[in-house]
Amino acid sequence: MKLLPKILVTVCLSIPFMASAGEIVKKASAHSVKETMDKFEALVKSKGMDVFARVNHQKNAQGADLKMNESEVLIFGNPKGGTVLMNQDIAVSLDLPLRVAVYKDKEGKVWLSYHSPQSLKESYNVKGAAKVMDKVEGALDKLSNIVIK
Repeated sequence: MKLLPKILVTVCLSIPFMASAGEIVKKASAHSVKETMDKFEALVKSKGMDVFARVNHQKNAQGADLKMNESEVLIFGNPKGGTVLMNQDIAVSLDLPLRVAVYKDKEGKVWLSYHSPQSLKESYNVKGAAKVMDKVEGALDKLSNIVIK
């Protein structure tokens, strides 16, 4: 093996996995992608959280003359919680604001998914804000359970 490939392998193996590679919570929805996301967005807004963007991946793919199953992502959060976490470790801003994906898989089943807030706690130096992380985890669990039924 030449020197450059050895160095690349060594560097790649030494890079830690961040929260984006963390645990993914995946819940089956009884509704369509649009209905699930509409319900989730309305619920988030009713709880006083900010919605920063809603991305329709299928629509964007169609704009590029490509096909894919329905898939939407909602980017949302609350500066009261996010700021506390970013003050612990500004690198957590890579995973904030929060994101929820709703999509239809190849078998036609609709899923609501998000990164476990606990994986953020494990990936970043935010242990001093454990109460905030627990609160975020509980809220995501409750909100997602409401909209998938």
